[in-house]
Amino acid sequence: MKFLGWLLFLAVAAVALALAGRANTGYVLIVAPPQRYELTLNFLILLILAGWLLLYLLARAVLRALALPGEVREFRTRRRRERAHGAIDAALLALLEGRYGKARQHAEKALALGEGPIAALLAARAAIEVRDFDTADDLLARIAAMAPQLTAARLMMDAEIELARHRPQTALSQLQKLRHDAGMHTAALRLELKALQAAKRWAEVPTLLEQLKRRDVLDTLQAEQLRWHAEAEHLASLAGDLAGLNEYWQRLPERDRCHPRVAAAAAAARLEAGERAQAAQIIAASLEHEWDSTLVLRFGECQGEDNVALIERAEGWLAGHHDDAALLLVLGRLCLAERLWGKAQTYLEASLALSESYAAHLALGELHAGLNRGDEANAHLAAAMRLALDELRAKAASPAITI
Repeated sequence: MKFLGWLLFLAVAAVALALAGRANTGYVLIVAPPQRYELTLNFLILLILAGWLLLYLLARAVLRALALPGEVREFRTRRRRERAHGAIDAALLALLEGRYGKARQHAEKALALGEGPIAALLAARAAIEVRDFDTADDLLARIAAMAPQLTAARLMMDAEIELARHRPQTALSQLQKLRHDAGMHTAALRLELKALQAAKRWAEVPTLLEQLKRRDVLDTLQAEQLRWHAEAEHLASLAGDLAGLNEYWQRLPERDRCHPRVAAAAAAARLEAGERAQAAQIIAASLEHEWDSTLVLRFGECQGEDNVALIERAEGWLAGHHDDAALLLVLGRLCLAERLWGKAQTYLEASLALSESYAAHLALGELHAGLNRGDEANAHLAAAMRLALDELRAKAASPAITI
C-alpha cells in the first residue's frame, strides 16, 4: 500500500509539472557578445535543478573521500575492540573452567589488542592459579598504573600472593589496606581467616568466625569446630606464660572449656607449668561433660603427689565406662605409680583384653620387672616393641595429605 501511495504521488506530480510547463511560455535571453543564447524558461529551470544536483553529488563525493580515512580507522578500532572483547570473554570462560593456561593466553591477547585493566586482572588471576607469582606481580603493578580505581581487586590478589608465598603477616597488611580503602567483603574475610591461621594469630580467629557466621559463610558446627581449634592452638602457645594462660582461660565460655580439644590443650599447658592438680581438674571437668577416650590418656599424665585422689576419681568413671580400654590403662598406670601391684595388673590386663596396645604391654612389662618376673616382663616388653614398630610402619606408609 505504501508503494502504491508513492507511485500515485509521483504520477500526480508528473502530470502537474507537465501542465505547469505547458502553461509556462516564457523564455530567457542570455547575451554574451558577440553570442546570444535564447532558452525557454522550463529548460533553464531543468538546467538549474540538474546543476544543483550535480553540485550536491560532487560535494558528497568530496566529503566522503575526506571522511574515508577516519572511517577506516574507526572500523579497525571497532574490529580490534570486538576481538579484544571476544578474547576477554574466552579468558573468563577458560578461567571458570579451570583452564588457567588458556585463560592467561586469551587475557594476554586482549592486552595486546589494547584492553587494559580487566584483561590484566584476568591474566593475573590465571598466573596466581598456576603459581607464577612474579608475572602476577608485574600485571598487578600495571593495573595500579592503569586503573587506580581497581584498588580492591588488586589488594585482594596481592594478599593471595603473599599468603601463597607463606608471608601471612604481609597478606594481613594488604587486607588491612583493603579494609581501610574499600571495606571488607565476604571473600576478603575468608582470606583473612586463612592468613590469621597461617600467621598463628589464634586469639583473633574467634571474632572473625562470628563475622563469617553472621554472613552465612559458615554454619554453626563449622564455626564451632574452627573456634575450638583456634582456642586450643592459642592455649598451646601460652604454655610458657602462666599469667596469660590464666587470663585467657578465664575469658573462655564454660562450654568451650569443656570441649575435649580445648581441655587437652589447657591441661598440656598446665602440665608444662608444673600445675598437675589444675590440669587434672580441667580434664576431669571436660570428661564429666563429654567423654573422650583420648582425653582420658591425658588424665594419666597428671601423676603427682596425690595419685590416690586421681585413682578414686578415675574409678568413679568405671561405672559408666567400664569397657573403655584407655580408662583401664590410665588406672593401671596410676596404680603402678602407687605400687598397687595387684590392682595395676588387673586394670592393665583388662585394658589389653579390650584393645591390645603397646602402652599397656609396656606398663605390664614394667610391673613384672618391678616384681622380678623376668620372663613375663620380657614377653610384654617384646610385645610392646612389636606393636610400636607396627604403628610406626603404618604411619610411615600412610601418605601425607595436604589441602
